[in-house]
Amino acid sequence: MSMLRPLGSLTAVSACLLGACASSPTAVDYSGLHHPSLGAVDSVALGNTPFAVAISSGGVVYVTQAASGSVARADLPEQSFPVHVAVGPLPSQVRMSPDGRTAYVSNQDAGTITVVDVATDRPIDTIALAPSILTLGLSADGRRLYALTDYRGVYVIDAATRTRIDSIAATQTGAILTGVAFHPTLARMYICARDAGTITTIDTRTNVVLKTDTVTGARIQNLAVARDGSELYATDIQRSGLLISPMEDGVTVGRLELLLGSGQVRNAFDVAVTPDNTQLYVSTLADGKVYVVDRVSRFGVAAIATGGSARYIAFAGDGSRAVITNEMGWVNFIH
Repeated sequence: MSMLRPLGSLTAVSACLLGACASSPTAVDYSGLHHPSLGAVDSVALGNTPFAVAISSGGVVYVTQAASGSVARADLPEQSFPVHVAVGPLPSQVRMSPDGRTAYVSNQDAGTITVVDVATDRPIDTIALAPSILTLGLSADGRRLYALTDYRGVYVIDAATRTRIDSIAATQTGAILTGVAFHPTLARMYICARDAGTITTIDTRTNVVLKTDTVTGARIQNLAVARDGSELYATDIQRSGLLISPMEDGVTVGRLELLLGSGQVRNAFDVAVTPDNTQLYVSTLADGKVYVVDRVSRFGVAAIATGGSARYIAFAGDGSRAVITNEMGWVNFIH
């Protein structure tokens, strides 16, 4: 059963979305990569408002706990959280380095980033910036860390030296920056200013804005990019929508919006692409579900009932498991 409907105003989609112009996919070897079979959906209790999640290349899961200023650790395939690491007040995001050895946790209220050694679960440094850091982005090579803020734009940090080396002003990016994603092969970063309904494309070699797209009536919460770089995805929390934009050379060239679930305000939150590039997962705050969408056909594959308010989504490296936080006090392991 499909849970997706094109918005009425967008049923006449652009020529690019009808196939008159092709995107530029990158050749990717998906051998050994999967998506969860949905054979099991396990719920594990975790207190103090589970919010963001990241999974290392070695299967270490870090979940931020917004109410306690900590992150909780699980080691896949285990589904328990015996270790808790103190970070800072209101940890809003966590990212893992490509080698899985370092975690970066943004502390929204303190305006800091806690650097954690994953092997020992010990904080080893604190990067001081300014409040309020809403989310973090980490380049695919792990060399640059990006702190997205409410009204101060983006701070660019050298991950090796853990120092701020540049910034992108809010006059260029907009305010309330809630989502970030990267092109898999090109020097492109995409950020969204939620309440303005904008998605900005940035050249990460120069930190110069290349393009800003405005989606009228939308509030863009989070972003993801297809594993082959062919499409950009965004959640519209205002209309419970999933925005799909084909890309040419890392720049968007069209747009389609699909409504998910109940369609009520403050619903669609995070979007993530499975490692095998076949499916999209979209979490919802109001429906208590995670919607699984076939990336090619755009049709619904499943509506996973999580209950509560599902927040961030992360996949194990091979795609066999998804880990989804729920701010009501648990974490879902899907496999």
